[in-house]
Amino acid sequence: MRHPIEKYNQQQAEVLANLPEDQRDYMARMFRIGNATYTYHNQVKELAVFGKGSKSEQTTGDLLDWLEQRMNLTDGTSVGDRIQTESRSARELLEVYFEEYLAGLPHDGLRRAEKDGGLDKAKNSYPFRRYVLERHDLGMDEFLRQNLSEEDYAFHIECGKPLSDEN
Repeated sequence: MRHPIEKYNQQQAEVLANLPEDQRDYMARMFRIGNATYTYHNQVKELAVFGKGSKSEQTTGDLLDWLEQRMNLTDGTSVGDRIQTESRSARELLEVYFEEYLAGLPHDGLRRAEKDGGLDKAKNSYPFRRYVLERHDLGMDEFLRQNLSEEDYAFHIECGKPLSDEN
């Protein structure tokens, strides 16, 4: 997959051209997987209203707008209405997601650091963005499967496996 920002495609092409021939295929694959991963994480910006205005006008608060839009279904009812719970603002929903995200972190030190950083900092972190996307059924694994070749996706999956079955 190509990078969505053209200047990075050019930089990647230059790197590949300057590598020894026997390293190019591997590095090209790493670029494709990295580009797909970058694109996945930035879906938050696409699904929110990050596209409005210039880049300097775009804020991470747009994640709230995206959540608010996702809460309203096509028939006008909200997800909250569907599950018979009180409707929440996007900020409140994001705070719930942040608490869920913190609770799911496997290491106390990491959990404390993320909590100390707060929600506004977390909105810029890839792990929290992935959590929000996954929470809205936009899974990273499926996105990569659909946007990489079979060979690149298999390589990605293989790299994610533990080195051994022993712990």
